[in-house]
Amino acid sequence: MATHEKDDGSLPSYEDSVDPLRQTHFSSRGQQILDRLALVRAQHLRSLIDDQIIPIVEQQALYGIAQTTIAMIPSDINLPVEEEAKSEFGFDAANNEKKVDVVGFSSDHVPQIITLEGQINRTEFWRDQAIVIELERVLRESLNASLHLQPSKPQQSTARQSYQKPPKSKIFGRRANAVGQELPFGGQTAVEPENVAQVLVRARLEEVCLRTVNEFGLYDTMSKQCVVVSVDARC
Repeated sequence: MATHEKDDGSLPSYEDSVDPLRQTHFSSRGQQILDRLALVRAQHLRSLIDDQIIPIVEQQALYGIAQTTIAMIPSDINLPVEEEAKSEFGFDAANNEKKVDVVGFSSDHVPQIITLEGQINRTEFWRDQAIVIELERVLRESLNASLHLQPSKPQQSTARQSYQKPPKSKIFGRRANAVGQELPFGGQTAVEPENVAQVLVRARLEEVCLRTVNEFGLYDTMSKQCVVVSVDARC
């Protein structure tokens, strides 16, 4: 009677059961997802800065206003629809107030409002602190791109660097050293870097109070998370 050989019952190792090609495929797909995520975020922030934020800052500059505050409302916050209401006589309605207003800021820094649109601009996207930090960095670099922010370092002559004090006697040594400290070689004082113009930028996600007006002219307030961008052009 023939006997069948049986294995020892041990399970194959995990490394032996997984195809190396499948591992490479999984890792490449994961890297593709990370690359696409970084690309989409970078393109979206650049488009938002160039198309919406910078035009507001430039418009404020035309009015001679150096400080600009912008409140960006995420797309998933339900707001009244802007409509141009007409009276029965064909004139604009009496209540021409904005449908959305941000309250709680000082009168000197009334924020400009940007109502974001699209699935990517939901609060879930902006809740990531890294995105807000990246928005601040890219906006700062864009506004300061044409400015000479690096102060030129004072150049020291070769004669000053190679100059050595002659030996002094003990009697006049202390006095000579004191004079040398007060007036450097060549009679020139240290040159400090000049102040340069720059645009300061700050972005953060914070709770703001939104006041809305419905179609009946009634006010309503709600507290929502918005992206607040502050720009200060220092001359």
